[in-house]
Amino acid sequence: MVALSSWGEANWFSVIQTAGIMGSLWLAMSAARQEAKAKEIDNLLTIAEHHCELWGDVHKKRELDRIFQTTCDGLAPGLTVAEEEFINLAIVHYLTGWRIAKSGGLTSLKELGADVRGFFSLPLPRAVWEKTKNYRNRHFVKFVGNALCKSKIPST
Repeated sequence: MVALSSWGEANWFSVIQTAGIMGSLWLAMSAARQEAKAKEIDNLLTIAEHHCELWGDVHKKRELDRIFQTTCDGLAPGLTVAEEEFINLAIVHYLTGWRIAKSGGLTSLKELGADVRGFFSLPLPRAVWEKTKNYRNRHFVKFVGNALCKSKIPST
């Protein structure tokens, strides 16, 4: 017991210093975790805002009605500037979702693939995709191609 007492007298400062350092590290780790969670929530809200803004346009603008037609009937006049612009914005939105999903956030690649398959199987989005895919991220192009292959949609 005497040895423990003399060790305590000789090392009390080191013990307190170590406890203080460990406490500081724990507080810093806790603050970093809270900050990361707050950043994730902020990112979710930002993405949700952009999502609503983008897809809300489809319902507000009558000139975008043809984008979601499932047949080519009535699509003969070709793409309008508004349609092509919206579809390109949607492609960028999917690309952003793909990058986020690859980093392990928000949604899974499987869920995103199903959404991509549904959108790019439509005639107008498919036409814009085929026209512009050579200018896109090659890994994203491969992801979209794989998603479309799963639905057995012939490539145009």
